[in-house]
Amino acid sequence: MSIEGLVLSTSSMHQGISEGIYSGWDDIRLGTLRALARRGIRPEAVRAAITEIGIGETDISFSWDNLFAKNRDIIDKESNRYFFVPEPVSLRVEGAPDQIAEAPRYPGDEERGYRKLHFTGEVLIPASEIKDGGMIRLKDLFNIRITGEKAAEFAGEALADARAAKAPIIQWLPPEAAVPCRILTPEGVLEGYAETEVADFAGRTIQFERVGFVRIDSVEKNSITAYFTHR
Repeated sequence: MSIEGLVLSTSSMHQGISEGIYSGWDDIRLGTLRALARRGIRPEAVRAAITEIGIGETDISFSWDNLFAKNRDIIDKESNRYFFVPEPVSLRVEGAPDQIAEAPRYPGDEERGYRKLHFTGEVLIPASEIKDGGMIRLKDLFNIRITGEKAAEFAGEALADARAAKAPIIQWLPPEAAVPCRILTPEGVLEGYAETEVADFAGRTIQFERVGFVRIDSVEKNSITAYFTHR
């Protein structure tokens, strides 16, 4: 069996671990069951994907999309939604009223409650979203218009205005309610900030909005490490 993008040869894995190329048998770049589990891919999803492939006389090509779809069916409803801001830029928003954004922990499930994010004049947003003069919708909050490298102005409350302007709806965080977080992916490490509540989910999966599902691997005093699961 071949799995695109992963090392499957045990001799290559052993050598890579010995040379420090891989952190261990559960390194996210390896094709081991331990690595899949550390990413948050459930055994029942792997079992279902393998059973569906079946046994044949020719080489089998494993489908990531099929595995991810089966795993998504398992973890979606138990995975709360949170914001993660990669490569953050701090913006001062002029003319915006202080307020509290209430974002659902899971869409359509009021019993799980809401995350409360306090806006007091400054926000962290992804650096990739900075475009001079462009309108942006801060999800579950309001619209802003970029006026400079680290400045923006309030552009109204109406979601309809953002949609009419085809403005991106993006994740954001108050600087005082953000904790450093890194996401380990097969392509490398993604650095940024996450909501502080994420620290309560060590060993469990959540979904970072606009990023994907992750498994919270470890929580230190001032940092969080997550493993990317899939979108």
